[in-house]
Amino acid sequence: MALVNQWTDSTAVSGTFTFPDSTIATRQVSINSTDGNWLICTVSWHTGAGAQSIPTVHVSDSAHNQWVPLHRISGPGGGVAIWAAPNARHARRVFVAPTDYVTGMSTNVMEHNGLGQYLQVADRKSAVASPGTSANFTLTAPPSQALAVVAGGSDNATATLTSATAGWTSATAVSGTNGVDLTSDTRLLPRYQTTAGSVGVTYTTSASANIVAVGVTILVAAAAPSQPNPNWPIVALEAGWGAGVQTPRDQITWTALPGRLLGLAASRGRNYQLGTPEAGDIEMRLRNDDGALNPANPSSPWYPNVVDMTPVRITATWQGRTYGVAGGFLDSLPQSWKDPHWGEVNATGYDVWGTLSGELPNVAAGEILLDAPYGYWPLNDPEEASTGSNLAPNNSEPFVQVVSKYGPGSATAGFGVDQGQLVGSLNNSAWQNRGLTSLQTTNGYGLKCGPGTTWPPVAAGWTIEFWARLDPSAQQPASNLTLIGAKNGSGAIISMYVDQATQCVTVADYDPTTHVRTNTVSATAVLTGNYAHFCLTFDTTGWRIYVNAQLAAQRTTPLDSTVTWLMACGSADETFHGRMFNGSLAHIAVFARRLPYGRIVAHYWSGLQGNRQDAADWRLNKLLAMGGYGVPRALSYTGADGTDMVPAADIEGQAVATAVEAIASSDGGALYVDGWDVLHFTSKVYRYNRGAQYTFGDRPDLGEVPYLEDVVFNRDPAQVTNTVTVTQAYYGRAVTATDTASIRQRGRRPIDRTTYLMDALQVADTANYLLLRNKAPGLRVPAVTIEPSSNPSLWPIALGVEIGDVVTVNRRPVGGVLLSGMFEVIAIAHNMDATQGTWRTTFSLAPADPFFFVLDDPVYGVLDGPGVLGW
Repeated sequence: MALVNQWTDSTAVSGTFTFPDSTIATRQVSINSTDGNWLICTVSWHTGAGAQSIPTVHVSDSAHNQWVPLHRISGPGGGVAIWAAPNARHARRVFVAPTDYVTGMSTNVMEHNGLGQYLQVADRKSAVASPGTSANFTLTAPPSQALAVVAGGSDNATATLTSATAGWTSATAVSGTNGVDLTSDTRLLPRYQTTAGSVGVTYTTSASANIVAVGVTILVAAAAPSQPNPNWPIVALEAGWGAGVQTPRDQITWTALPGRLLGLAASRGRNYQLGTPEAGDIEMRLRNDDGALNPANPSSPWYPNVVDMTPVRITATWQGRTYGVAGGFLDSLPQSWKDPHWGEVNATGYDVWGTLSGELPNVAAGEILLDAPYGYWPLNDPEEASTGSNLAPNNSEPFVQVVSKYGPGSATAGFGVDQGQLVGSLNNSAWQNRGLTSLQTTNGYGLKCGPGTTWPPVAAGWTIEFWARLDPSAQQPASNLTLIGAKNGSGAIISMYVDQATQCVTVADYDPTTHVRTNTVSATAVLTGNYAHFCLTFDTTGWRIYVNAQLAAQRTTPLDSTVTWLMACGSADETFHGRMFNGSLAHIAVFARRLPYGRIVAHYWSGLQGNRQDAADWRLNKLLAMGGYGVPRALSYTGADGTDMVPAADIEGQAVATAVEAIASSDGGALYVDGWDVLHFTSKVYRYNRGAQYTFGDRPDLGEVPYLEDVVFNRDPAQVTNTVTVTQAYYGRAVTATDTASIRQRGRRPIDRTTYLMDALQVADTANYLLLRNKAPGLRVPAVTIEPSSNPSLWPIALGVEIGDVVTVNRRPVGGVLLSGMFEVIAIAHNMDATQGTWRTTFSLAPADPFFFVLDDPVYGVLDGPGVLGW
C-alpha cells in the first residue's frame, strides 16, 4: 500500500483591488488517477466574515465516484475535512465546493493503492486550538491493519504549521494567502501511516493561530457486505432523517431502510437535445406493514422526522464499487394497504434541481445579502412609501423619512426615483431629497433608523455602506453635506460628509466622552452626477473609508462603543438638524463586523457593473449562493477560454434554476444532476473531441453492449432549424445565421436564443454553431434500453453511464447496411421491480457534437474535414 500520486490547489480572496471572484466558488483540482485506487481529499478553509452559517465543503469528481465524508471540524477561523472515494474510477477533475462564504481554501488530493474495495472507518478524532500553538489527538487501535490519515489546518500563513510526531509520512503541505493581510490565509498539512495500533499526532504552529485538525483510520481490508444474489447488486435505500434541503452532506446521518424498497422508477436529465434540465423524478414502492413510514405514527423509530424534503438516496454496489442510482428529497408519502396486514407507501421525490425554485434578487442586493447584513435597506420602495424596507434576515427596522424641525424649505423627498446608472439593480429606484437652495442649510428631508433598534456593539466592528449621488444640476446648501452618521443619545460617533469647499468626502470622528469632533480627514473627490459607492468600516479603535472600493483614508482613534440610531442625508434627530443635500441614496447596509476587503470590492462591482465579465462558473456559483443554495456541485472552470458573461442585470425575479440554465447554455456546457444528486456543469472546453466510452450494438462477441430490440434509427425533422437568431442579453445585440439551401428545401424554421456571452464574436459563433448542428435532420437514436437483470455483465454499464457520456450505437439489419452513430446521453431512467427481479435502464440520446478544430493536431486540425470552430 502506498501513496502513488497527489495534487494540490489553493485560493485566497484578494487583499488588493482586483476583479472579484465568486463568494463560494467551486475549486477544481486537475488529477489523473488510476482506476481502482482510492482518492482521499483533505481540505482546509478560512471562514469568511460574511458567512451566515458554519461552512463546510462538498467533494465530488468528474467520474461520479462515491465520495464519503470521513470527518470534519470547524473552529473560529475555519475548518478542515477529510473525504474519500473508495475503489474509484479513473477521474480527471476533483471538485471542492464550500457551502458558505470562505475567504481561502487549500486542498490536497492523494491517490493511494493497496486498499481493499470497501470502506470501513475504525475511528475518528479531532482537535481545535482557538487560538493556540498546538492541537493533538490519539486515534484508537483498529481491529486490523488500517490506513491512518490526519489533516491539520490553520488560518495564519505566516505561522508555520508543522507536525514532528513520529511514524507519520507527510503529504504535500498547501498554503494560501492574499499577500496583504491574514483575512484569507490557510494552511494544510495532511499526514498518513499504516498501523495496527493506536496512533497520536500533534500539530504545532510557530505563532499563535486558530488550529483545527481531524484524523481517521480506514481498514485496509474491510469485509465485503453481504450479497444474497450473486447476479444482483446490493441495492440500498437510505434516508437522512432529521435533515433537509440545506443540510450539508457531511452533516446528514444516513439510515439504511433494508427490505423496504419493492420498486423504483427514477429518471433525470432533459427530454430533447435543445431542451433544458428538468427536476429528476423518484418514485418508490416501499414496504410499510409496520407503519414506520407513516408521518403520524409516534411509534415509528424515526418519528417525528418522517417528513417531506427528507434526503433520500438509492445506491447499488456491484463488484466492489458503489454507484449512485438516484438521490433527492421526499416529496410525499401516501399510505395504502393491499390488505389489512400489508401496508405500502408509493413515495415520490425529486432531485436537487427541483429545489432551485426560489426567486433571485437583483445582483447588487444578492451580493449584499450573501454577507448577512445586520440591516439592509435597498430604498427601492414605492413612490407612496414613507419608509425604506429592511431586507436583512431577522431585522425589520425601517429607515424612516423625516423632516428637519426647521421645515423642508423648498425641498421635496420620496422614493421611486430612477436609480439610473447602477447596472446591478437595473430598473430599480432610489430615495431622493431635492429642491433645496444654497441658503437652506437647516431645511430638508433625511432618513433615520432608530432609536428602537438594538444595534450591535461597536467594539465587535461595524461596516456601513451605501450608494449616493449628488444632483449636479441643482444648488446645494453652502455648508457641509452629511451623507451618513452614526449617533447615540450623547451625540455623534462618526459621520461622513461632503466638504463643499473641496468637493471631497470627509470623515469626522468624535471623542467618545465629550462627543466633540476630534478630527476630520478628507478622503477623495466626489464625481457629482454619478453614483459613488461608500464603505465605512470602524470599531472602537479607529476607522477606514473606501470610495468606489479604493481605500481613501484611515485613522486610529478611540470611538464610542454604542450606536443608537443612524441618519442619512443630513440630520433630523435628537442632536442636530440640517446639512441635507440634493441627491439620492440607494442600498444602505450595516454589517456587525468589518467586512473583508474582497467583499467590499464584490459589492461595488455588483452594483456598478452587475458582475460583468464573470466567467461562467463564477456566475453559476454566485447565482446558487444568492438563491440560498450551497448545494453539492461540480462546476468546471471556464475562465481560461474567455467565456466572460454580460452584466447579470435581468436576474431579479427569475427562478434560480432558470438563471443557472441560461448561463450554462450560453457557455455551451452540459448541466445535469448525477446519480449522487450532485449538480454538475461541464464546460464545453471539456467536451471537445471526446471519443465514445461504450459501444451499444448487436455484436457482443465484438465487445458491444447488447440492447433491447426497441431501438429506432431516425432523421427527425422536428429538430431542424435553419434561421437562428441569438440575442445578447443586456446589450441587445442580435446575430442571425441562416442556411439558404435548408430554407429552400424545408421552408423557414426559425428559433430565437438569448446568450449571456460578453464577446460579440462569440455571439455570432453561437448562432453559426446552432445552425450547423440543426440545419438538416441528423441521424438520431432517441433511446437505448438495456436489461442487466437478465445479463449481469451489463451492471457496470447500467449503473456507471452518466449524463454527458458519449456512446456509439450500431445496428446491423439482416440484408441491410450498418447503421452507426455517435450520441450523447441526455437522460437516464432506471425501472426496477424487486418482487419480480427485473431492472431496466434506458438512456435517452442526442447526436454527439461534431469534432472541433484544434490547431496543429494531426486528427482534429484537418481543415477540409467535417469539423467546426469551437466557441
